[in-house]
Amino acid sequence: MKINLVLSLREKIKNILRFFKRQAIFAIQSLPISSKYFGPPKETYPSSEEYFNICKKNNFNDIFYIPFLPSHTYTRNCPRSIYKKHHWKFDNMYVHVDPKTFVISASNCRLVGSIGTIITHDDKLLSDVSQQFSGGEHFIFNYLKLPTCQQVNGTVAVLATAGGETYFHWLTEVIPRVEILRKALSNKIENIDLFIVNPADKLPIIIESLSLLGIPLNKLIFADIDTHIQPERFIIPSLPGSTGNPPAWALKFLRESFLNHKSEIEPISKLYISRAKASYRNFINEDEVFEYMSAIGFTTIYLEEHNFKTQIALLSNAEVIVAPHGAGLTNLIWCNPGTKVLEIFSPNYVNVCFWTIADSLGLEYFYMIGNSESSVDSSSQMCQDNIYVPIEELILSLAMLNNESD
Repeated sequence: MKINLVLSLREKIKNILRFFKRQAIFAIQSLPISSKYFGPPKETYPSSEEYFNICKKNNFNDIFYIPFLPSHTYTRNCPRSIYKKHHWKFDNMYVHVDPKTFVISASNCRLVGSIGTIITHDDKLLSDVSQQFSGGEHFIFNYLKLPTCQQVNGTVAVLATAGGETYFHWLTEVIPRVEILRKALSNKIENIDLFIVNPADKLPIIIESLSLLGIPLNKLIFADIDTHIQPERFIIPSLPGSTGNPPAWALKFLRESFLNHKSEIEPISKLYISRAKASYRNFINEDEVFEYMSAIGFTTIYLEEHNFKTQIALLSNAEVIVAPHGAGLTNLIWCNPGTKVLEIFSPNYVNVCFWTIADSLGLEYFYMIGNSESSVDSSSQMCQDNIYVPIEELILSLAMLNNESD
């Protein structure tokens, strides 16, 4: 009882402090002082195109906007499974619209934090190139004071974005921004002095993949939570698409850029990608799954043990892939059309991003949903939920995969 009262009191105090902080921020925003020195930005531009148009209308000429590709609508094929009715997450994604893409460049803009948040010359958030995953108001508006701003010489291109320090988001949302820059700037990206990217300490592929694209280490700025910079000029490519929906052109670019760099290894036709060495979203009955997959000719691999080039080789050589939902399936990008894929989900967390890749590349995609032995109370717990795999349903799913692919 006393513990509950203490927790309740703490929550009330936190709410009171949040209220007064919010009031202080509102007061600061009304002052004629830039967030470069104190407080958060004043307002928001919903789109870069709107910012460009307002700048031109107000005779601010040190800005340009170059369209890359228009928006595009397409319809995906149904996934396959042993169930009579598909999970509702798939139902919501059959028709998808890729947003239009572009490059915008201007002087006197600033970048804050590790995920590429852009503040314009007139102290407003440029929201369509300042992605964040949490809902609600952008985190930048919670600052009473931003980190000290550093001036940077030259022209800086922005690649960093939310999630860019993880394998999936780096490959599908950051690297394609290089292609947008190349095409929009007529392959003149060598004139860019520096590129700002996500922290690379936990993801070596950041440095390796950019090097393969001709962007050397000495041209990189690694953003972190204390980053606040103002270069002479920013060049900012749009995101290639919405999160979890890499467009077909981006997948084509990735394949053309990296498939030729794959390692030379002995091909393995049937892969079971295990997450047994991951800290979450494991198979609860991993030993049982491992034993069954081995018995029917699958080779178990742990992708975290392999470098980027070997991961490309493993997936590009495979004919059948079975895996729990996880970042390793980003490597479906390297698969040949017709490759068979069975993805296994927790009932508490179904994310269809790898179906979108498989469908775009002409892979034969199947899924099954395991069981959970835990109750979850938040979205973060749902994302990390471990999975119990009913072997009988795994057998049926693989039988369907084989029968429909003969």
